[in-house]
Amino acid sequence: MADRPLTVAGTTRPEGAGAGRAGALVDRCSAELDASASVPLLARMADGTISDPVFGRYLAIEQAFVRTAARLAGYCLWQQPEWSRAERHAEAVVDLVGPQSAYFADLRATRPVDEAGLPALLARASVLEATVTTALDEGGYAGVVTSLAAAETLYLRWCTRAAERSVPRADDVQRWIELHVTEGFRTQVAFLHQLVDELPADVTDDRLDGWFVAMLRAEDAFHSSALDEVAA
Repeated sequence: MADRPLTVAGTTRPEGAGAGRAGALVDRCSAELDASASVPLLARMADGTISDPVFGRYLAIEQAFVRTAARLAGYCLWQQPEWSRAERHAEAVVDLVGPQSAYFADLRATRPVDEAGLPALLARASVLEATVTTALDEGGYAGVVTSLAAAETLYLRWCTRAAERSVPRADDVQRWIELHVTEGFRTQVAFLHQLVDELPADVTDDRLDGWFVAMLRAEDAFHSSALDEVAA
């Protein structure tokens, strides 16, 4: 399908309560979002029981996906004809290849992963990249922004709920949760929702649902890939 993004501006609220297409999409997929926010890895991070080796493997796969996300943001920049939206995609590229890459490099130095097992770990986690690449092949810009909206909405949901719980957590885990409830992150989620609102009408709700749910299921497999019982 030819890319035809963004001709009409709109707004949504990050948790999906808005009246636009993204709000309706989140509402339709709310049960899937709740299930994905409760998988064992995220539950252990939320309740403070995640082990150092598991968190280290999680950081390794997240670092790898940040590099994919940077390429996706560059693709969205190229595809976006409306300049203010293109600037937002450019800002995402800068953040991903700059501060976020540095963040992972610094943090991973404190949470080393067995190099011998790293290729298998990254292969297990590659389901996330494969899923968003499929969405790109199927829907171009629409498939990418819908997939990214699914991933970021999931993180906003589970981290918001985790942040509301007063439980002891490792400092690095607490910081990770807090990074995903900042005003800046909420603004990024709202931006992705806005992009979904502005997709052309020939991108049907069924297609949006398909990409959104596929990304959530890929996130489930991605998160599972770091667990001890999988790595063993």
